[in-house]
This record gives sequence, C-alpha cells and structure tokens, in this order.
Amino acid sequence: MDQAFSHGVLNGIYSFHASAYAYAEYWNNSVWKHQSVNFKGITRRQVWQAFVQESIRTIASTYKTDLTLRDGLAIDEVTKEAFELLGQNGIIQAAKEHHCSECTHAYKRTSDIRASADPAATLGDDDASAL
Repeated sequence: MDQAFSHGVLNGIYSFHASAYAYAEYWNNSVWKHQSVNFKGITRRQVWQAFVQESIRTIASTYKTDLTLRDGLAIDEVTKEAFELLGQNGIIQAAKEHHCSECTHAYKRTSDIRASADPAATLGDDDASAL
C-alpha cells in the first residue's frame, strides 16, 4: 500500500473514530467498487497494517528519525521494535503534555445517554434524544 492510502487510513480512523473494519467497508463501498480491477477489495487486516505503519512513520518523522525495520515482520513485531527504537522507558513521547477536548475528558461515573431496553422502541420518535 502506498503512503497516500496509509495517510488516508490514519486520518479516517482518527477523524471519524472508525475501526479498521469500518474503514475497509467504507473504502470498498465508495472507492474500490468504481475500479475496473477484478479484486475483492481491501481487508480489515490491510487497513490495520496501514494504520500501524503510518502511525509509526509519523512518530518517527517527529523525532527526525529514519526508522528502518526488518522485512517480513508480523504487525505485532513491528510495534514492538518501534517501541524499542522510539520509546523512552517504554513510552513514545510524541503526545507528552498534549491534552485537548477531543482526547481528554473528565471522568464520569455514568453516561449521559440512557439506553432503553428496546432501542427499536424509539425508532421514528424525534423526542427520543430527550430520554
């Protein structure tokens, strides 16, 4: 996979809080089905691989490091080696001192949203958000 695709995966997963499965489904339904190539599409594993590798590449670039890993590593080995090379006492410092309203929230014991026993019961009820 190329870096443009990997960067799109990274942005999509962070921007939309999407899972690798949801991003693969989005890609296959909106982009891939318009291709003339006879291929089934991308898988969740391919999206996860792109996400992990692009995340590591981005972090390495903030450290101004050209990270080179052995070929053929399983994705869990890629992350282990990245932590060994980029981590400082087991922590990657790229987000140190970072906090914003998107990723930092005060602890809440209970949710603001109360789910009913039957979620379908509120279908079509415009006032259901007031529950």
